[in-house]
Amino acid sequence: MKNFKNYFTGIAIVAMLFASCSKDETDTDPQVGDEMATISLGAVLNDFIRNQTALKQSIPVCSDDAPMYARVVLTHELGEEDVVVPIKFDGTTYFTDYDEELAIPIPADQTTTAVSLTDFWVYAEEPDDMSIPIWVAPKEGSEYENFVNDALPVNFDLRAGSKKYVDVEVLCFDDREVNLYGYQFFDLVPVPLMKFCLFGNFCPSEDGRHYVAGYTVTVWKGSEASGEPLYTEVSNDVLEDEGTGDYYADPLCFWLPDTEGTDTYFFEITLNNTDEYTSDDAGEVILSGPITDDEIKLFYNDDEAETMEYYHFNYGCGDDNPPPFDDPKTEAKRYKACLKNLGDSNAVGFAYLKLEGNKLTATTAATELTPGDIPQHIHQNATCADFGPVFWPLDYAGGVWEEADGEGNFFYTRTFTLTAAQVSAANLANRTAVLHESDMTPLACGEFDQY
Repeated sequence: MKNFKNYFTGIAIVAMLFASCSKDETDTDPQVGDEMATISLGAVLNDFIRNQTALKQSIPVCSDDAPMYARVVLTHELGEEDVVVPIKFDGTTYFTDYDEELAIPIPADQTTTAVSLTDFWVYAEEPDDMSIPIWVAPKEGSEYENFVNDALPVNFDLRAGSKKYVDVEVLCFDDREVNLYGYQFFDLVPVPLMKFCLFGNFCPSEDGRHYVAGYTVTVWKGSEASGEPLYTEVSNDVLEDEGTGDYYADPLCFWLPDTEGTDTYFFEITLNNTDEYTSDDAGEVILSGPITDDEIKLFYNDDEAETMEYYHFNYGCGDDNPPPFDDPKTEAKRYKACLKNLGDSNAVGFAYLKLEGNKLTATTAATELTPGDIPQHIHQNATCADFGPVFWPLDYAGGVWEEADGEGNFFYTRTFTLTAAQVSAANLANRTAVLHESDMTPLACGEFDQY
């Protein structure tokens, strides 16, 4: 591997990060330095292009565009800098222009600060939300780290009043191979993003106390746990309040690509021990399943997506966790229907069915409804074009219907006990779910599919 790495050193484009800090002042404010970056190209870039046909590995092709801007992300003892700076050319080398946003403060009473360059991207134009870089510095642990001598992060000490040069090697960027550089797809390739947050409780027994759950989440793009994860083993922090002694945690949030059409993501949630409890299930996947972007959008409030609810699970607490996630150890058949509006209605939502033995759990979440009673049923036919007669009413005991609240939101869940004949006749993959107005005018319909 060492020879392999040395062989590819010559095909990297070398970037120079030039840092300068001001001299010490007599006051107690942090000392601020100026930081710049230069990129060395020329014959090194030509060698890279010329040697590509001889390489068996899939090395990205270089763009003919000239570098114009660099995005630099630095962390230091007093914070983080994430800035875009122009690139200049002096006839020999490229270098980033001076920018006050890259001034690195030196902690009070210190002569140096530890700095880490974590991200380095180069663009052919001033980047906006839709820009794609032409060069990228690969990260440690990535497939492309072997093509450079020192993959990111690059760590160094910065002394007040000094000027420091740090080599940063970059590679030409191919947006088809984002993960090979060590970045998330949507870090480098601009796509709209949506936020999805989770929060959980844990109960040692069904009638026991609720604890704030510690958990770890891995996320894949697609309907199953396969391929390169978007997020790998991201954990929440369960902390103790020093004043009250209570344990707390913030919701764990993920930014997910929201492209045209339907996007599906597969989540695995693993239980962790915390300082407040230990569990025999720690280290086990307790919930998993696919969720679509349309399902996630139901968690957003009606304020132009500025606020949202989070997916709240209660593991071991005696209640079923809300779909679409479920305990993978549970042997059950699960079905989902995307509810689409009918006629002049704006109603949308999802209906879920879970058949576990002779227990049928129905859950419906919908919005854009008229406040009041919302009758709903499983209908006999498989298509919304002709959903047919009622097969099973989704009501409460005594024929009571769930109501939409004053904001038009609707949530229903109930578990039914079926006879053997009813289980045999269920055929849920060939049924539809229909929401109605109180006078039974159809509002929305969805076709069930097993998932």
